[in-house]
Amino acid sequence: MNSLSSKARWLGTLVAGAALLLAGSGSAGAATGTSGGPVPGVPRTVELDSSPASVAVSPDGRKAYVAVKDSIKGAKVKVVDTQSGAVTAVVTLSTGLGAGPGPLAVSPDGSRVYVLFSTARKAPLSDLGAIDTATDTVVSSTAAPDQPRPEGTLPGALTSLAVSPDGTRVYVGQDGPARYHRPAEPSARILSFSPQQQDFTAAVPVPGRYLGSIVTPPGGDTAYAATDENLVRLDTGTGTPTVVGATAAPIGSLPSLALSPDGTRLYGVGNEGNGYAVDLATGALSTLDITPGQWLQNPSVSADGTRLYLVQQDLTSGDGAASVLALDTATHTLVPAEGITGLTWVTGLALGPDAHTFYLTVGSTLRIAGI
Repeated sequence: MNSLSSKARWLGTLVAGAALLLAGSGSAGAATGTSGGPVPGVPRTVELDSSPASVAVSPDGRKAYVAVKDSIKGAKVKVVDTQSGAVTAVVTLSTGLGAGPGPLAVSPDGSRVYVLFSTARKAPLSDLGAIDTATDTVVSSTAAPDQPRPEGTLPGALTSLAVSPDGTRVYVGQDGPARYHRPAEPSARILSFSPQQQDFTAAVPVPGRYLGSIVTPPGGDTAYAATDENLVRLDTGTGTPTVVGATAAPIGSLPSLALSPDGTRLYGVGNEGNGYAVDLATGALSTLDITPGQWLQNPSVSADGTRLYLVQQDLTSGDGAASVLALDTATHTLVPAEGITGLTWVTGLALGPDAHTFYLTVGSTLRIAGI
């Protein structure tokens, strides 16, 4: 395997074209930069002086948005120029002591960044923030509506989000309610947020206790969500999403999804070291035994669909050892020579819209790796 500091040249041989797939955003689309397409990031390490939680990249490839936790000043998003490595703006989401952020996503037109965040120390993610990317200011901050729950339980944590292909809806995942330090109840749900109304407009129960990733294939009338028990398909063609199918697919309590750029295949990985691949045309599901016992997260698919990239966090190590793995999507086998080793405490990975650049949040840094 390659170390991140040595080179990432293998990326250029595996990914080509200008497809957009933002890891963790759940949405895909096309974008055009000033040079005729999304620009690659310049390889470098950007010091953030904060603990990053996630990363996403603008459709033109010129900005990286990193959600960070400042232990004293709260939850923020730092805007990084991918060409110079400079932090050009810091957007405050919450000033609550110990408040922190979670996943973030960029709208297909690049005009908004959506991010989940908490409002106090040790509090679960509970609010959705929307940032205007032209001014780098928060335009709305909306708490999730309460959910039906047994007496003595707390609302489930918000876990994930995805933007619809037309940008008119944001879908937010929420775990079932739970008592402090107890397993969640089997009442996970998906919330639908209207950017125009700046409010949540629907709540859809889904089978499962824990809600992982949500992804929205091109077309605008379907979404997929991963729970600890199922892969759930939703019809999003009307104002209120409805569950139209669920396939048993247990891969742990922290499942993550990724779509192929052409929207024909779906991949899921989890915190038990396994996963699945789904042919969306036929619904056929194949299981993936990748690294049993390890936590797999942040999956992304190469522009040509031949590789699945994901972060492996070593749960047996006390030093936060992590790697980026490359999986051959034709054979469902690992390609060790194309991985990245020597990492610690990786919290986010995004494959840039140029399809030639990785953006990794490692420790207190953003690392940009490419050609």
